[in-house]
Amino acid sequence: MMNTHAARLSQFQKLIADKGLDAFLVTRPLDQYFLTGYHMNDYLLLVGRKKAWAMLPEMLCAQFRDIVSFCKAEATSVGNDVPTLVLKRVEAEGFSRVAFDMSAETYISGTMWKKHKFVPSENLSLRLRLTKQGTEIESLRKSCRVAAKAFEVIRKKVRPGQTERQVMLTLERIMQDMGASGPSFNTIIGSGPNSALPHHITGDRKLRAGEPLLLDFGCVYDHYCSDITRTIFLGKPTPEFRRVYSIVEASHDAGVKAVRSGIPCKAVDDVCRGLITDAGYGKTFMHGTGHGVGLEIHEPPRLNTKDPSMLMAGMAVTVEPGIYLHGKFGVRIEDTVLVKEKGCEILTRP
Repeated sequence: MMNTHAARLSQFQKLIADKGLDAFLVTRPLDQYFLTGYHMNDYLLLVGRKKAWAMLPEMLCAQFRDIVSFCKAEATSVGNDVPTLVLKRVEAEGFSRVAFDMSAETYISGTMWKKHKFVPSENLSLRLRLTKQGTEIESLRKSCRVAAKAFEVIRKKVRPGQTERQVMLTLERIMQDMGASGPSFNTIIGSGPNSALPHHITGDRKLRAGEPLLLDFGCVYDHYCSDITRTIFLGKPTPEFRRVYSIVEASHDAGVKAVRSGIPCKAVDDVCRGLITDAGYGKTFMHGTGHGVGLEIHEPPRLNTKDPSMLMAGMAVTVEPGIYLHGKFGVRIEDTVLVKEKGCEILTRP
């Protein structure tokens, strides 16, 4: 049975051929991991139609060879750096059309590759990363399960008088104790009026009784990200909070129900946004309904008013409608779901 990463590399090589390229230079560490199973900075991966080469500092070569058997490792030596190895291999193979992902480069490095006649391109590996398969799905499930279980723990520990930062640190420690390598993005803990800021920067405000608390967080587990948002109330919820929460909950549930293979991304956003708009809060929902999740916390597709792409089985996306009443409070409910032929699987369940 072919190694999972070797199979991905083979698919990537077919994309290279379909684009009329001789080779593709992969410089982004997450894409390198996706194609080889080796995650480390400071190396370059040159993928030809039939062969692939990893150009690494000598100190990384032995480790790479232990992990990756289907890709040749070439080590730097005196007078050679990693980019020089790439250029020498391109010349030795007679490659005339080599592409690279311009979005992964700095201005200086991108200019350097173009100087050597490399062709700026889209990130081809993102095409393969759109849909998840096999071990990817299991890693996503584990990552999302850790986040969901962590919420069940933290909600019992939250008390008025604690600061947002204290809640954040406790929550992140809980996830790490469950096996996560760290948070998948900057954890958002928004108390009281801070919950009305969709991307609030967690600070030292103290939690108070009689106020809502929004927790937007996730973790990285086996390289894959999770994303979940829950909004709770410290004490007895006010009538206004209950009303807003029920609207967001209905929007979220309808959005999750709408997710399935073959439906336009925009259609899920339309469902969620329509319910909130009909309830009179349309102007307070100022972001897209969701986004793809995988090796990165934000990946294609986007569930918003503009994305024309279609959902496909194997995609992992978030559904996260919200209502934000500036100066008062906000409510967001978010789950990461796996798109299936019929419906979806909610991954962020304990």
